[in-house]
Amino acid sequence: MAWGRLAAVSRACVKALPAVSVGAAVSMKPAACSSRDKADKQHAFWIGGSSQGCSKTLPCKFDFYGGVIVDPAAVPADENTFRNILASSLDEWRKQGKRGVWLHLDIGAATLVPIAASEFGFEYHHAEKDYIMMTKWLPDSPNTLPANASHTVGVGALVTNSEGKILLVREKSGPAAKFGFWKIPTGLVDAGEDIHEAAVREVKEETGIDASFECLGAFTMSHGFNAKKSARFAACQGGEIAEARWFSREEWLSLPFPERGSIWDELNQSAFAEDVLSMKILPWGKSRPDSCRWLYYPVRRSAL
Repeated sequence: MAWGRLAAVSRACVKALPAVSVGAAVSMKPAACSSRDKADKQHAFWIGGSSQGCSKTLPCKFDFYGGVIVDPAAVPADENTFRNILASSLDEWRKQGKRGVWLHLDIGAATLVPIAASEFGFEYHHAEKDYIMMTKWLPDSPNTLPANASHTVGVGALVTNSEGKILLVREKSGPAAKFGFWKIPTGLVDAGEDIHEAAVREVKEETGIDASFECLGAFTMSHGFNAKKSARFAACQGGEIAEARWFSREEWLSLPFPERGSIWDELNQSAFAEDVLSMKILPWGKSRPDSCRWLYYPVRRSAL
């Protein structure tokens, strides 16, 4: 979880907490490159080759770790055909010294899952709404394939306006709604989304206020809340908000939640700290000038 500070387009300052800190308005549009690279550029970095396949091997790509990534579009729907070509493919990949096999099966190929699992020893890696990813380790050595993603990232946005008032919301459902707490807007970072983008989006979805990112405050981690995942942070969609209001800082500090001195209170106050994290976008290197990432780095607030 990270807290950030934001500035509303209406010139309200948005500050994000236990996930993102936000305050003064800062432009977030890079001039030359985007933080979200195209798939082909990502593949060019990780993929070392490919095979169009043949009657005995499935079409696939090869990564630089000795892995085989089977083309899901080329997986045959017929069970016997799948069984035969998977067997011969595994034999060939072993001869080539390949290490791990990644088998993506779309939901329409669900009947192939038990074949891959029970007959060929594939294991479940992860699943999404429309596919399952299975893996198989080929060499007689410890399996070093990376595990499924183990963390989710939550953001909290501490938003202040030109009068220094703080934006708080009450939710219709969830733990905070049970006790009627006023709280800052919070939510989960979507796949492919950066922390500062998530903070701005959550404020817009929950309150309709346009905000811009200023800086990042403190972070914390939680474990074991959501299917054994770490760093879970409750998502708040627009339809889950019962009420939104501006509070003076004195009014905010007088509220029962968060309890003064608690981790949530410290996260909230981190958005006002003198030492915060700013951001800038940088390329991966001269060989990949169009592939960029956001860097969050420490600064003094006076330098923003």
